[in-house]
Amino acid sequence: MRFIHTWRTLSKELPSATSTIVKFKLQKDAVSIDNLANLEKGAAVTVNGWIDKKPNNVGKKLAFCTLRDASGKKIQLVDSKSLLKGANVEDVVQIQGSVAPKRSKDATAEESFEIKLESIVTLNPANKKPSELQHFKTEGTYPPEYRFLQLRLPEYQDKLKKRFEITKTVRQLLDKQAFTEIETPILFKSTPEGAREFLVPTRKAADDSKKPTFYALPQSPQQYKQLLMASGVSRYFQVARCFRDEDLRADRQPEFTQIDIEMAFADGSDVMKVVEDTVISTWNEHAPSCELLTLDRSGKLVPVQGQPVYQMSYQQAMTQYGIDKPDLRAPDLKIMDLSEFKAFGHTNKDFPVFEVMVLRNAFNPEEGSNNWSFLTNIDDYNSRVPIVVPIETEQDESSWFEKFLSIATFENPKLVTRFLNLKKGDIICGSTRQHARHLFENPTPMGRLRQLVLQNTKGKDLYQQTTKNVVSWVIDFPLFSPVETMAEKNAHYPIYEPGAVTATHHPFTMVRLADYEKLKTNPLQCLGQHYDLVIDGVELGGGSTRIHDPELQEYIFEQVLNITNAEVLFGHLLKAFQMGTPPHAGFAIGFDRMCAMLCGTQSIRDVIAFPKSITGSDLVVGSPTTVPEKTLNNYNVAYAKTK
Repeated sequence: MRFIHTWRTLSKELPSATSTIVKFKLQKDAVSIDNLANLEKGAAVTVNGWIDKKPNNVGKKLAFCTLRDASGKKIQLVDSKSLLKGANVEDVVQIQGSVAPKRSKDATAEESFEIKLESIVTLNPANKKPSELQHFKTEGTYPPEYRFLQLRLPEYQDKLKKRFEITKTVRQLLDKQAFTEIETPILFKSTPEGAREFLVPTRKAADDSKKPTFYALPQSPQQYKQLLMASGVSRYFQVARCFRDEDLRADRQPEFTQIDIEMAFADGSDVMKVVEDTVISTWNEHAPSCELLTLDRSGKLVPVQGQPVYQMSYQQAMTQYGIDKPDLRAPDLKIMDLSEFKAFGHTNKDFPVFEVMVLRNAFNPEEGSNNWSFLTNIDDYNSRVPIVVPIETEQDESSWFEKFLSIATFENPKLVTRFLNLKKGDIICGSTRQHARHLFENPTPMGRLRQLVLQNTKGKDLYQQTTKNVVSWVIDFPLFSPVETMAEKNAHYPIYEPGAVTATHHPFTMVRLADYEKLKTNPLQCLGQHYDLVIDGVELGGGSTRIHDPELQEYIFEQVLNITNAEVLFGHLLKAFQMGTPPHAGFAIGFDRMCAMLCGTQSIRDVIAFPKSITGSDLVVGSPTTVPEKTLNNYNVAYAKTK
C-alpha cells in the first residue's frame, strides 16, 4: 500500500522565491576595500559589506553613502542611478561598480578613491533598530543585548583579531619549547578548589538510588594536568576554558580562558623561566609600547630584556605596598611601618602595626585637598577606612599625629615627625594591620588606599614613573590562610574561624622545604612554593611546585585541611601518585587579562566576543533560563518547595 503523507495547513506564506533566492546568489570575485588601492582607475569591482551610514541625497539623481567591509574599512559610494533609495543602516549588501579618484582636496591617502555604483544586491536588509541605535555606534558602545552590533565596529574587530594573533604567538613559543597541546575534559567532578563550581545534572542516578548525580565544570584543568604528568607527558599546555561561579568584576567572568602549563621533572624555577620567556616574547610582539619593564636590585625601573624579572616576597609586597599584586609603575610610592619609632596600633591586639603612606605635593594648600576626598569613601574598602590627614598649615607639619591618636600611640612623635619631614601640600594616610609574620588581610587598608591613588588621574600624574607595563614575580606566599567568617561589609576588622585553615591557592601546592616540620606544629607559619606573575597591579597568572608524594598529599587533605572524604574527592590523584608520578610544577596565565593589557584596555569584556553581564547573564541570548520541572525530573532534580 502506498504511503501518502498529508502536510498540515500552513499558517504563514512561504517568502517569495524571487526576493529570497537572490540573497543567496553571491558573486565570487569580491575584493576587500584594502585591495582597491592597488587597482587602476575605472577598474570594475565587487565589494561585500554593510551600509555604514544612511545615504545622503545631494541631488535628484545623486547620492553618497559609506560602505563598511568585513575588516571594518570604509569607502564612499557614489550613486547616480538611485540604487540606494530605501537603503537602511546596517543593510548587508554586495555592490558592483568602478574605482574612481575622489574629488575632495582634503582626502587622505586612504580616502583618495571612491566607487561609482553600478548595481547593488541587498543580501539581508536591516530593520530600523540599527538606525535607532546610531548614537551608541558613534560612542563606540551598545547596550549589551546588541553585542553583535558592537562587534561590527572596527575597534572590536581589531581586538578579536589581535586576540587570535596572541594565541598563535603563544602556541608557537610553547611549541618551540617542546610542549604538547592536550585537551582535557570539560565535564569534571565536584571537588573543593576554592571557588564555587557550576554543576551539570545528569540522568544517571547514584548506585541505582534516586539521588541525582552531577558533573562539575572545571575551575581549571589542575587535576587533569597533574594526571597527565603521571601519564608520562613531559611538557603539557592547553588554551583552556575554565568556569567559576563567583561574584563578577571588570576582570572576572564566570567562564574564562587560561594558558595552562605543566612540566614533569621540574620545579618552580624551571616553570618561571618558561613563563618569563613566553610572556616577554609575546609582549615584545604585541604590546603597544613594545617594551616591558621590571625593577633592578636597587628598585629602579629598567627594561626587562637581558635581565631577570624582579622577584619580591609576599611579605615584602604586603608590607611595602599592602597587596600581593602591587602596581610597580609607581615603585617609590611605599607604605612605611612606624614600629621602629615605637608607634603602634592600639584598637585590636591582632592588628598592632601602625603604618603610613605620604602623598608628597598632593595638593595646593591655597586650593585645598578636596580632590582627594574619595580616599575616605567607605564603599571602596572591605574593612576599616584609613585616616587621611592633609597638611594644610605649618602647624599641621608637627601636629599631624594628633589626628591618629584614635588608632595609634606614639612614644616619641617628634622623632617620627623629623623622619617623615612633612610639608604643606602633603597628605599623610595611616591605618593598622597584622604583624608581618601572619599578614593575611589582603589588601590591607593602606594597600587599598594605594590602589585608589594610582587609579586616580592626579595620582597617576604625581606618582607613576612610567606608562609602560611593569612586571614582577611575587613568591613565598603563605601556604595556608585562616578562614574568614562572613562579616558585614565594612566590618572594622576581619574575623577568623578558630583553628580553621584553607589552602591559600589550592591544596596541591608544595610547602617550602625549610618549613616542612611546621606542617605538624603551625601550618599557618608555612610558606608555599607558589609564584605569581604581576603586571601593573594585575595578577597575570600563578603557579606552583606540586605535591607528588601521596602520603604528604593525603596528610595535607586530612590533617591540615580537615577534608574527611579525601579518598572520594581526590582518590584518582592519590592512586596516580602511588604508581610513580614524577616531580612536577606548573602555571596558568590569565589569557583574557593578558589580551586586555596587550590591547590597551582595562576590562577583559572588551576582548571577549560575548561576555557575561555583572549578574552573570548573557543578555544576547538570554541565559541562564529556567527549565520545565518535567525536564528536571529526567535528571532526578526537583524545584525546592516554597512555603
